[in-house]
Amino acid sequence: MKTDRLLDEIKSKVDIVEFISDYVPLKKSGQNYKGLCPFHSEKTPSFMVSQSKQIFHCFGCGAGGDLISFLMKHDNLTFGEAIRYIAKKAGINLKDFKFDKNNTSEKREKLIQANEEAIKFYSRNLADSETAKTYLKKRGIAEESILSFRIGYANDERDGLFRHMKKMGYSDSLIKDAGLIVADGRGYRDLFRKRIIFPIYNLQNDAIAFGGRVTDDSLPKYINSPETGVFKKSESLFAISLSKEAIRKKGLAIIVEGYLDAIICHQYGFKNTVAPLGTALTPMHLRRLKLVARKVILIFDADEAGIAAARRSLSTLAELDFRSKVMLLPRGEDPDSFLRKHGNKTFKKMLAEAMSMVEFLLKTSKGDKIDNVRETLGIISAMQDLIIADEMLNELSDRSKINEAVLREELKKIKKNLKLSSHAIEMKPVGTQINREECILLSAIISFPEKADDVLSRLVIEDLTDANIRSILRKIEAVKDNLNISTLLEKADEKERALITELSFNPGFDPEHVEKNINDCLNILRQRKFEEKRKIAEEYGDISLLDSLLKEKRRLIKKER
Repeated sequence: MKTDRLLDEIKSKVDIVEFISDYVPLKKSGQNYKGLCPFHSEKTPSFMVSQSKQIFHCFGCGAGGDLISFLMKHDNLTFGEAIRYIAKKAGINLKDFKFDKNNTSEKREKLIQANEEAIKFYSRNLADSETAKTYLKKRGIAEESILSFRIGYANDERDGLFRHMKKMGYSDSLIKDAGLIVADGRGYRDLFRKRIIFPIYNLQNDAIAFGGRVTDDSLPKYINSPETGVFKKSESLFAISLSKEAIRKKGLAIIVEGYLDAIICHQYGFKNTVAPLGTALTPMHLRRLKLVARKVILIFDADEAGIAAARRSLSTLAELDFRSKVMLLPRGEDPDSFLRKHGNKTFKKMLAEAMSMVEFLLKTSKGDKIDNVRETLGIISAMQDLIIADEMLNELSDRSKINEAVLREELKKIKKNLKLSSHAIEMKPVGTQINREECILLSAIISFPEKADDVLSRLVIEDLTDANIRSILRKIEAVKDNLNISTLLEKADEKERALITELSFNPGFDPEHVEKNINDCLNILRQRKFEEKRKIAEEYGDISLLDSLLKEKRRLIKKER
């Protein structure tokens, strides 16, 4: 099947409003739908979705496109990955279809398939291992959790998984690239041996890696897959695929430290729980999490290490405008042990009483009051969401008993000395930065594709001043026999898509007088070009050129009459 036909089929089976509504709450606004943009922080909705045109556009940051480009931008996916995800949702089989000339998407798919095969192997091992089943039972892991998290077991064989994968047709290089084996002096051996296996998934529910825990006191207690073409430890969260719907529904994520903590939290009803993979929270972790929630509760042990880890995490959370709270468990306890001892009611009560960011920072700092306040102001200064920052400042004043006006002045000083974070820079709507007449001509073609031939025959694309418009018009020339907004968006890059969708929602001319608008714009552009040539001719004293330009102008005036 040709790419264009395939994309049309996929898009026809998935409505953009229904799809985006899973990510952004949308309300009907005239013929379109409106919501808060997921790509930048805003208080007034400027994100528009058109059901009839199957496109979106944000008039705040300029992001725009169709269903595919929305998912690519929202979940940081390649074109091929986004297509496969949407096709799966539409019930279309893409097994034999290739999207990327460099086979990146195909290689990624093979790595995920290899991980799926490994999960089946580990699951069979668990079913056959009394030692592993006894360990999980002792740790309070229910059968339902074993199935939902697809927990498995790697036995003590040197290369059991490797031999199985070879038998299933996987090459040595692919098995190694998936992080399932390592080389030693005797060839390849399995990475995970004699360990409980926890599969790790991404937001799209693809199996991307594994964590393995010993069943005794051996060290290291945990190991993870190495980084691969589908797995980066610094941006992957355990249980995110199982948690995402509960997190979206509650608008809140619970963050714990380990695999078993997350599993037990889910088992006791706290299904909006995730865990980093043995590392501190990174900006990439939080950007992934921000796709589904803007509020978090961190759960740490109340010892020095737990408090220090929480403080480090709060700085990163503040920079990304999360509303954060901290729940400290009694010393020596983690969510796993606490829930099994005290049950979900006590845990739920403690969650409700979790400390705000400000309260936690003031209560747990070893410095004096002034130092604590300055530290907290430093964290507040990193926030770009002014409402959250103001809320925190009010709380800081109440808890520290320091005059709010004084705190605001101090905050101004701190901000003055700080360099604005790069993520705080927002794009301006592209349509406001370009030549008006060129913009209207492009807009007319987008709104009335049947006008493309007429406009392009009377226009010299190379004479236009805006590079994006020139590029889009060349793409229109290439597809004008099958011109529609969908095919145009597929050919466009990110900036071009933003302009195309902005003009689709806001054409900038009266559709009832499209012919007049086109003629007026073409005349203005011709006159502008004439004036440019005349100035050059006068500057260089080129009488011959001036004479020919005047003749051309008389001819155009006569033609217009």
